[in-house]
Amino acid sequence: MKYSTGILRKAPRTNYALVDVVNLNTRNSRSVTVQVFDWSNGNAIPLKLSPYHLRTCRIRVGPNQSVYVYADVTKVKFKYEVRITQSDARDLISNVTGVTKVTFAPQAGDTVLQHNLVRITS
Repeated sequence: MKYSTGILRKAPRTNYALVDVVNLNTRNSRSVTVQVFDWSNGNAIPLKLSPYHLRTCRIRVGPNQSVYVYADVTKVKFKYEVRITQSDARDLISNVTGVTKVTFAPQAGDTVLQHNLVRITS
């Protein structure tokens, strides 16, 4: 299943789009693919995700573990989007948060929880 945050207007202090993924399954690993796009000029420009430095990042989440990836959105002028491809298993949860540098403080309007992600069919 592919999900999107939709277009998010970047809060002034947002430096990173952070994706937290937790796999609550106690036996099986799961894979998740994450992409972040800068939509400021009207076109989807893919951003690199850290710590992997890839524009499309496929990550493996072990049983009963959490992982995160993030994109630097400091150069995004107006708006960005996060897309997540994952199974529709109820015990695999992804949340997106726009955060500041260093303290990683969540910014108002830049948080999209799993139940608010929009399913994309394409």
